[in-house]
Amino acid sequence: MAGLKMLSSQRMTTLTLGCLALLLVVCIILFPDRAFQSSLQGLTIWWKLVFPALLPFFIVTEIVRGMGILHALGALFDPLLRLLFRLPGIGGWAIAVGCTSGTPSGAVAVGTLRRDRLVSRDEAERLLALSHVMSPVFLITVVGVGFLHNAQSGLALALLHYGSALLVGVWQRISHSRHPLAADIAEKRAELQRASTATNLFSRSAYAFHVAKAKDGRTFGKLLGDSVTHSVQQLMAVGGLMMMFSVLVHALSMSEVLSFIGLAFSAAGFGTPQEVNSVIAALLPGLFEPHLGAYAVGQAEVFPGSWPYALLSALLAWGGLSTHAQMKSFTLGTDIRYTAFLKSRLLHAAFSFIATAAFWRPLNGLLSSGIPVWLPGSAPAPLSVQEWNLWPLLTPAFFWFSGILLLMLLLSVFAAFALRHNRRGSSL
Repeated sequence: MAGLKMLSSQRMTTLTLGCLALLLVVCIILFPDRAFQSSLQGLTIWWKLVFPALLPFFIVTEIVRGMGILHALGALFDPLLRLLFRLPGIGGWAIAVGCTSGTPSGAVAVGTLRRDRLVSRDEAERLLALSHVMSPVFLITVVGVGFLHNAQSGLALALLHYGSALLVGVWQRISHSRHPLAADIAEKRAELQRASTATNLFSRSAYAFHVAKAKDGRTFGKLLGDSVTHSVQQLMAVGGLMMMFSVLVHALSMSEVLSFIGLAFSAAGFGTPQEVNSVIAALLPGLFEPHLGAYAVGQAEVFPGSWPYALLSALLAWGGLSTHAQMKSFTLGTDIRYTAFLKSRLLHAAFSFIATAAFWRPLNGLLSSGIPVWLPGSAPAPLSVQEWNLWPLLTPAFFWFSGILLLMLLLSVFAAFALRHNRRGSSL
């Protein structure tokens, strides 16, 4: 615990960022040609795979958020949220935004809730653990279709990613100690409950929809234009981070630090130095940036069987230091602790790794996927841009994903009836 506090201290953060920036500058000065090539590699991955896959989804997500649809969805999942995670219903829309838009949208929503004094610090930290996840389109389209050339593999990764996030939420519900709410937070929640006189779950969802739409106040044309602008800005930031961390990873790979680490692991009996260096080269980008990490693991041929998927799942749950930095920036001005966020990322990565290693083959058999692309001789030829037709691959995957959302909705309705029955029983 003391070590985590030291790592999250302001001085240590400043020192770490300063050293990384100095390393980046030195690398660019000493090796300008290699720095240019690594930056170009990050730009190519972003432009050919990430940008065209995520831009339409980001635009649609911004539109449905402005129209209040995500708020209505959060209200529908309110009973399930209370029953499973013991979290306030106001956090439902934060989880809905995080699970649809991906990182860092969940951090933006949770930071807003905490600044508005609608959730406590403990609730905000646990909400962040649930909402700081990758978007389904990134997992299925970019990772599955773009990097693995198999939409079913992307769907399996998405199911394991969100399932392990739910396990983290349940674990935190069981392990955390309950504290009384502050007076101002309790009063604001009471005002929200008094404002909504509807007792039916779907009526409360409709009320949340109308309130969010009225609060936004933009016409559809204005909302569409703002959605396009904001989505392009988000993806430009993602592209800049990918280029910067691509150069940083290349700088680290050229240093003697990784060679020393490889020799140390080799001396401990983890394989030859060449094998250990190959594993480190495949895993290192994922520690910094999720897109580069997914691409590096997808191109690696040093892992047998289902282990590459387990490592990829763990890296996606970790999220990369780039998303950690975004979380810190979007929660400035709040008392949300980075130590709690770091614990949740490590726990999510561990759960994802174990779940993927244990259930990858049975889950792929259930989804009727093809032979894993990492098995020798089974990787399909990369698709050219002219050959890309994603609809035949994505339609079954999104059918499964929509079915899971419908199942969660039915569970939420069941939870609403259970909670109402308990209230009636306690009032008698």
